[in-house]
Order: sequence, then C-alpha cells, then structure tokens
Amino acid sequence: MNYRVKLLLAFASAGLSACSWLPLPGEPVAHKVTVNGENVILNQITESTWTASATGRLQPLPATFNGTADLQQAIEKTSGCKVTDSDYSRQGRQFDAQVECGSSLAN
Repeated sequence: MNYRVKLLLAFASAGLSACSWLPLPGEPVAHKVTVNGENVILNQITESTWTASATGRLQPLPATFNGTADLQQAIEKTSGCKVTDSDYSRQGRQFDAQVECGSSLAN
C-alpha cells in the first residue's frame, strides 16, 4: 500500500471512531460528569429514569452511603429533578435512579 492510501485510511478510521461517540437521532444524550474524582456517564433512559455508570471501569461503583448520595446528587443536578428511589444493577457497575420532576420536588 502506498503512503497516500495509508494516510487516507488512517483519517477515515479516525473519523469513524469520532462518529461512534456521537449519539444517533433518538438516542439518549450522555452527560459526562465527575463524581469523587471518577468520570461518570449519566443517561436519561425514560422521563423518570436515569442511570450512572463509570467510564472505562469494570469494577463496581462505590455503594457506600456517601457514594450513593454523591451519585444521586449528580443525577439531580443534571436532570433538574429529585431522586425518589435508586439502586445498583449490572453487578454494581450501574446506578439506576427514579426521578420526580414535579414543581414542588424539583431542585
């Protein structure tokens, strides 16, 4: 393969990699936040359901009282709604939260 073809393939590959991070139309928008020094991705799944998961981490999220409170606070700040219920799923690698966005409960 000549130099120009290799260079073109490298740019095309980089462009495709960048596109894989962009949400497709209709997909939920990911919100990148930092919680206790860890990068976390927040996603709105339904009108009243949000999830949090650590990026590049195969270990469970910290399920301590403070860890749970910090994840709830991050979801409340991002969603503008009050977390009413939450739990961990996917062997602790995902935090799921139910939110209420009524005007009397919103932050």
